[in-house]
Amino acid sequence: MQRNWEIIRGFYWDSYPEWHRKPEIETARETALQHDFMRSLLKKPFLLMESSPSSTNWQDVSKLRKPGILRAASLQAIAHGSDSALYFQMRQSRGASEKFHGAVIDHYGGEDTRVFREVCQVGDALFELAQLRETVQKSKAALLYDTENRWALTDAQGPRNCGMPYKETVDKMYAALRRQGLNTDIIDMDEELQDYRIILIPMLYMFRAGIENKIRAFVENGGTAVMTFWSGVVDDTDCCFLGETPGNLTDVLGFRKTEIDGLYDEEENIAIPKENNSLFLNKNYICRKLCELVKVSSAEVLMTYERDFYKGFPVLTCNQYGKGKMYYVCADMEEAFYTDFLETVLKEEGIEKPLSFIPEGVEVTTRESDKAMYLIVQNFNSQAVKMILPQKGYKIVYGTKGEKLDGLSTVVMKKVK
Repeated sequence: MQRNWEIIRGFYWDSYPEWHRKPEIETARETALQHDFMRSLLKKPFLLMESSPSSTNWQDVSKLRKPGILRAASLQAIAHGSDSALYFQMRQSRGASEKFHGAVIDHYGGEDTRVFREVCQVGDALFELAQLRETVQKSKAALLYDTENRWALTDAQGPRNCGMPYKETVDKMYAALRRQGLNTDIIDMDEELQDYRIILIPMLYMFRAGIENKIRAFVENGGTAVMTFWSGVVDDTDCCFLGETPGNLTDVLGFRKTEIDGLYDEEENIAIPKENNSLFLNKNYICRKLCELVKVSSAEVLMTYERDFYKGFPVLTCNQYGKGKMYYVCADMEEAFYTDFLETVLKEEGIEKPLSFIPEGVEVTTRESDKAMYLIVQNFNSQAVKMILPQKGYKIVYGTKGEKLDGLSTVVMKKVK
C-alpha cells in the first residue's frame, strides 16, 4: 500500500498506478483494492490527494497516460469512496528532482495541451457528480487483509521462502468479488464481521485479536466464509498452535490439516470437481506453489487433487456450521477458479449483485445516501462493450445512454429510494 496520513475528517493518500504495464482492467482492479483499503480504514469517504495527470519521473519507466485514462482513473477513485481527484503537480517545476514529473501545466505554460484539456474534462465530470459528496459505500462483502499477518507470513521461513503467494491470492480473491460488482471492504483482524454477508480470508497464517472466535460466530449466525491454505498456523506471538489446526476452527471447517507441499516453480497439480458436488462445479483448475493436505471429518469435498501421492485428497471443501457455511481452498488456485467459484457461491447464498451481467473489463460500484442509490459503471476496455443498464427507477446523471459502453467511459445512474 502507498503512503497515507490521517487527517481530521478521514484519510487522504497518493495513488500512482503503473498504467499500461499490464492490461488496464488488471491495473484498475489493483488500484481499486487500494482505494477500498483506504476507505475501509474509517468506513467513510477519503481524499485522493495526489495522482499524476500524465507521467511520473520516479517509476522505472515514465509512461504517459493514454487518452481517456486520466478521467477513468480519477472517476474510479470517486467510485470507490473518494471525495476528490487531485493532482501533483499544478505547474511543472523548473528544477530539482521532480522537474520532469507530469503536471497540469507543463514547461510550455499554455492551456492548449492534451493533458490540460483532459484535466478540464475531469473537472467538468466532478462538477456534474457533486451530489455524490454526501454518499458512502455500503458493502455486503469483506476481504480480510491484515498487515501483521503479512509481516509474520513473509518471515515464516517456510513452506516457501521465495514466491509466497499472499499478494497474488489477495488479488485473485478480490478480483473475483469485483468481477461480480460487489462493493468490498478491506478489513483486518481487529474489526467485527457481523455486518457482512460473505468474508474472504486469504492465507491467514497468524490468528490474533480473537479472530477465530469472530469467524466462528460469523458462520454460526448465518454468514458465508471462504478461507484458504496456510491459515491458522500460529498465534499472535508467531508460535505454532499445538494439536489440530487451523487453530480452534477445525470443527467449523470440518477437517484438520496434516501437511503442506511446496511446489517448485515448474510444478503444478490439477483440481478436479467431485462428481455430484453440491455447487455443480464442472471444470478443472491449475494449482501451483502450495498444496495443503487435510483429513475430513464433517466437511463436504467439492474438488480433489488429480495427481501426485495426494491424488484424491480434498482441494476444496464446504462445511455447514450453525446457520452458515465455511468453505476452504486447500491450494494456490488460478484466478479463473476464484471467478467461477465465487460467482456460484453468491448465487447459492442469494447474495444479490447490482447488475445481472457485467462484461469482462467493466467495473461496477455503488454509493448511496439515505435518499438515493448511485450505480457507477466503468469500462476499462479500450473498445466499446455491449452493456444492458437498468431502466426501472434509474436515471443517468453522468455519461451517455446507449446499447454500448464506449471504451474508457463512465456512466453514473441515480435511483431515488
